[in-house]
Amino acid sequence: MSATTRIEKYVAHLGVRFYRVAGVELVLVPLVAEAAAFTRSAGDGFFLVALIGDPNAAYPLDLSSAATYEPEYLAKKFRLDRRGFGYTPEELAAALAEVAADLRSEEAMDA
Repeated sequence: MSATTRIEKYVAHLGVRFYRVAGVELVLVPLVAEAAAFTRSAGDGFFLVALIGDPNAAYPLDLSSAATYEPEYLAKKFRLDRRGFGYTPEELAAALAEVAADLRSEEAMDA
């Protein structure tokens, strides 16, 4: 590393979640408000969503927003296609809706 390279780091203990919903495998990393200096997409409801098995398919999403579950939006952000590789946009949208419902039920238990 050169003397002019500046490294910024924020370490937090997070509840990383692994989900399998109707064959769609996901990893969710909460983007806590403290990490907002590193990404605009941070705070309540925001998660880095990664598709297991596809190293190019990760995107920060606000799972508390209904617009997040639009198949066309997900197809563009995750570069999904219909050639039979990976998941369809509709499959991902349905899986994320189930995950969001599970997250809401967790929040309800905490209340």
